[in-house]
Amino acid sequence: MGTLAVGAAFVAPAFASDAAAKEHCEALASRFKTIDVSYMSADKLESARRQANHGERLCKSEPEIGVKALDLAFRDIGVATSVKGVPAN
Repeated sequence: MGTLAVGAAFVAPAFASDAAAKEHCEALASRFKTIDVSYMSADKLESARRQANHGERLCKSEPEIGVKALDLAFRDIGVATSVKGVPAN
């Protein structure tokens, strides 16, 4: 029984961290969709959108990796990834 209590102590902080990463990832995905990209060439835009879609899918299962993928998409379009009070990675 003691082992179970110790295991639960380690799970709670990890869950909170995952929830925060997931929320950050989803915020980046939403922000990407609202950015004006009319200045970009079609091929670069397509590549950035594919990267952003990949990151958004990862938000559900691997949010930390999703954030990195979305950061790359933002970099491709030349936009900083900070989201209202959340610093860029």
